[in-house]
Amino acid sequence: MLRGSFAKMMRQRSLLIDLLKIIGSQLIVLHHLVLYAPMAKILEVQLPQLINFLFFYGRLPVSIFLVAGGYLCAHIVDQRASFEFTRTIFKRCLRLLPLYFISIFAVLLVTIVLHPYVKDEPWTSDIPSVLGFLSHLLLLQDLIGEPSISAGAWYVSIDLQLFALTLSLVYLSRHFYKNFQIEIITFCVFLISLVSLHIWSKNEEYDALAFYFFHAYGLGVLAYLSSKNRLSFYFFLLLLMAHAVDIYMYPTPKSSVIFLSALAISFAQKGREIKNRFTRLIESASDISYALFVSHFFVIIVFSGVWKLCGLDGFALAYTMFLATWLVATLMASFLNSFYSRLIVRMSQFKGAVK
Repeated sequence: MLRGSFAKMMRQRSLLIDLLKIIGSQLIVLHHLVLYAPMAKILEVQLPQLINFLFFYGRLPVSIFLVAGGYLCAHIVDQRASFEFTRTIFKRCLRLLPLYFISIFAVLLVTIVLHPYVKDEPWTSDIPSVLGFLSHLLLLQDLIGEPSISAGAWYVSIDLQLFALTLSLVYLSRHFYKNFQIEIITFCVFLISLVSLHIWSKNEEYDALAFYFFHAYGLGVLAYLSSKNRLSFYFFLLLLMAHAVDIYMYPTPKSSVIFLSALAISFAQKGREIKNRFTRLIESASDISYALFVSHFFVIIVFSGVWKLCGLDGFALAYTMFLATWLVATLMASFLNSFYSRLIVRMSQFKGAVK
């Protein structure tokens, strides 16, 4: 969550991260189905434990994505000899934004079409103003206080902020230290993660900024860098210990997931790489996780609108529509990811032909 240097980076994939992305993205879709889809209220009567689990714990994979995102970002940090700040940020935007823009336009379209049928649902947004829509295209909606029109919009903004912040640390380190060493960036990430853990993440006023989430993202960065030298490994252990103390003082499922994810990813990278049909299938399923994350919300709106429009009722229909929404969201994500991948290939071919 393609081509170019990012694809080169992903050749050395982590099977664990791929599995976490698959499971996590599916759980988030189910969480949003339980949270938003009117069918879930009927399912809750007969399946209360399952619905409650998805309601309370289905969003925890976001914390896993933050740790994994930091780990993957550290691959680029490790390629410091050929590191170009602007070019790297542009490639990250090229990876995230096209699918995000498609999803935002889709949400706007289905909201306009189905607004009479879903307007009474507390989770649906009104048709956004021009300012509100532009703020989403610029990823500024949370920063300027505009209501979100899509469930995944906030994460795209935060991911880009975290990515840019981490790369900025590398850029500044290289600027002020001619003999750049990985220990410098490790120390900077450690300090910012520590402040984020104990100060910024405890204040929800910062939840629209990267600093609020950097304790998880930075832990992922250090999980990767810990294999590079002994000092980086010690900083990773110190940050793990700080997270353990935080879990003891403020025990929450989210903090435990962050700690365990970083620990698991750190151990997994020391394992031997295995390639077979199963792992290639896992990689393919993992590749659609981002598309699924950003696009599933408009599918939920469509099926919720159909449910309301047709006046459907009953457990059997609710169960069928619930599963159908989940399946269509996954298929739509697969289609969008395939479309985007082919588009990138054609753009590369066109660029090569022009040269």
